This record gives sequence, C-alpha cells and structure tokens, in this order.
Amino acid sequence: MSLSVIWSHLKEKGAARTISIMANRIFDCHFDFKYKTDTINRISLQDLTVAGANKERGSFYQPTMALSFNRLLKAIPLPPESVLVDFGCGKGRVLLLAVLGGMKKAVGIEFSPQLCRIAESNINIVEKAIGARLEITVIEGDVTDYEIEDDQNVFFFFNPFDDVILEAVVENMKKSLQRKPREVAIVYYNPVHSHIMAQHFLLKNRYIIGGEEYVLYSAC
Repeated sequence: MSLSVIWSHLKEKGAARTISIMANRIFDCHFDFKYKTDTINRISLQDLTVAGANKERGSFYQPTMALSFNRLLKAIPLPPESVLVDFGCGKGRVLLLAVLGGMKKAVGIEFSPQLCRIAESNINIVEKAIGARLEITVIEGDVTDYEIEDDQNVFFFFNPFDDVILEAVVENMKKSLQRKPREVAIVYYNPVHSHIMAQHFLLKNRYIIGGEEYVLYSAC
C-alpha cells in the first residue's frame, strides 16, 4: 500500500481499521506465493482493453482481501448448494476462494479480455496445485447482458461499477428471483452505492472484517 492510500484510509476509517487492512494486504501476498498465482497488483481501467460502451462506468481492478473473505464466508448464513456469481471478477481471486472454501460452484463475469485470461490462468494454476478440477467458469462480457441462472444464489460485488450499471444488474437479479423464487445472499463489499441495494433488497447485516465493510442483503 502506498503512503497516499494509507493516509486516505486513516482519514476515512481510522487507525484500527487501517492497521487491520494493512495486515490483510500482507496476507494477500501469501495467497499468490502459495499457489504461484497473479491476483495482487491493482490495474487501472485505462490500462485494459474493454469492448462496449460501459468502460467508463467500471472501476479499477483491485483484489478482494483473501483472509477477510475467508472469514466472511464463515460469518454469513449461506443458502444451501451455494453457487456464487462475482460481478466484475477481475483476476478470479473471489471465485477461487469461494470454491476452495466449500461453495458448489462459482461464475465470474468480467468485461476485460486481459483480466479474463489472467483469471483462467490462475484457475488452471490452482487446479494443478491441488490436483483437482474446480467448478469455476469465467465469462467475458458486460454484466448488464448476463442472464442469471436459476441455481445461482450468492451474488458478490466489490464496488465494481457505477450506480447506472448496478441498477441494471439489480433489475436482472429481481427478474431472476421473480422467475425462480429462492433464498439468496447478496454481498456488497465497499458498498459505495448501498442505497440502490437497500431500495430492492432486505438488509440483513453489516460486517467489518479485516478493516473493510461488507453488507449482506437477502431477497425481500
């Protein structure tokens, strides 16, 4: 973490949460060291090739902290036969953590071809390391075009795009739940546009884990 980022965290989140974030970022290095994957480095959208009109509505790539995500999975009530969708999956770290943590399957949607290839490579590396195939799929495309499947019941967002795109994805989620009512867990990490989620889903809990905020919603 750069000094400017640390200073920003100190002003926004205080000393205790900032120290926790720094400790978790150090653990992130352990994840890549253990599996020889590439999930750490932050990447600006300006450095990525993205097809379509929504590039300017996306956010830069930054990985979800591995240690805090693992703790989150143990803390939240997950629906049975959990199938996760990561909207804006980047290099695939959450997909890997979800399945390695016991979820049945994980699907990532990502509009950057470069990030999709890196995510696929990371998945292959981990599969070779553990000697088993993982039920993970990476789909290259715009999240607004993705049709949510009936068995998908855990939805993850790491502030991946602006409010316009989030509104469109929320509408797709609602259509899926109207078509196939089911128990779902919606996890919003760094919930910048939480007001949108709150308009459509039931707030279940807020968690500060590893110094970062996660908000859990369910279907109304």
